[in-house]
Amino acid sequence: MNFLSVFESRVSDIFGTVRAPFSFKKLARHAAREMEDQTLVINGVDTAPALYTILVASDDDAFLTPYYSKISREVRELVKAQAGRKRYTLVGEPLVRFMVDPALKSGRFSVFAENVDAPTLGRLYEEERAYQQKLTGEAGVNVPEARGAVHSSFEPSPVAIPDPVATVPPTVLRDQLPGMGGAAATGGVLSVASNMADARQAPAAPRALLKDVVTGEEHPISRARCIIGRERATADIALRDPNVSRCHAELAYTGTDWSIEDLNSTNGTMVNNRRITRCPLRDGDLLTFGLSTFEFRS
Repeated sequence: MNFLSVFESRVSDIFGTVRAPFSFKKLARHAAREMEDQTLVINGVDTAPALYTILVASDDDAFLTPYYSKISREVRELVKAQAGRKRYTLVGEPLVRFMVDPALKSGRFSVFAENVDAPTLGRLYEEERAYQQKLTGEAGVNVPEARGAVHSSFEPSPVAIPDPVATVPPTVLRDQLPGMGGAAATGGVLSVASNMADARQAPAAPRALLKDVVTGEEHPISRARCIIGRERATADIALRDPNVSRCHAELAYTGTDWSIEDLNSTNGTMVNNRRITRCPLRDGDLLTFGLSTFEFRS
């Protein structure tokens, strides 16, 4: 029995009589192919990728959540066995993590292998551990729903709009209508109030974009809140960068200004090469998430 059949048998034991949403033997083949494609010669040593991200459909995620821990262990052992057979070196214990891709249909999946250094792998392990503990530690929260939830302490400040009549003294209104009597003056108040009411309409819709300084790829932003991150189910702009956290940072629009807040990411967020927690943004600022840098345009 070859290593793929052994893997398939062990995964079948995890599910028992329950039918898995897709073929894990096929998943193993994809992982092995990704390993070959991403193995690099580093300091004269064939170094296999130690980070494996498996994208699954939303419906399948809800079904697979109770099994992720055991499946990850089996995929991890498969990766180590395959690396041993090929005499490849790993920088550390392989990390296998599952993420949701809403674009995938049930029964479909994708596997991405990435070659990261040992410190990055360690940080990603800590981030994944904290993420899983957060999910299982939230009392009364359904785990599949929690995987797609975005938690942030940042709320855009409401735009304060004065009442058009109450804040304008009557004498000012009368001065704006010289020579007019009481009835005309009243009409003037209504006219000015109407004009100011027009001014208090909803602020302009949020419009901004992030432009990748290397590839030139543009990501338009048309929402008052925009999450930058690794997982497509939670991020409005998803980046394929192992140094980017699942929910890395958040852009927010108050109605007049933009700001950015780091969401406790593993590797931090930088604005113009300075690490930030939260700060306002100006047109032309450079934002760095992991190894990806974008120009902010508003």
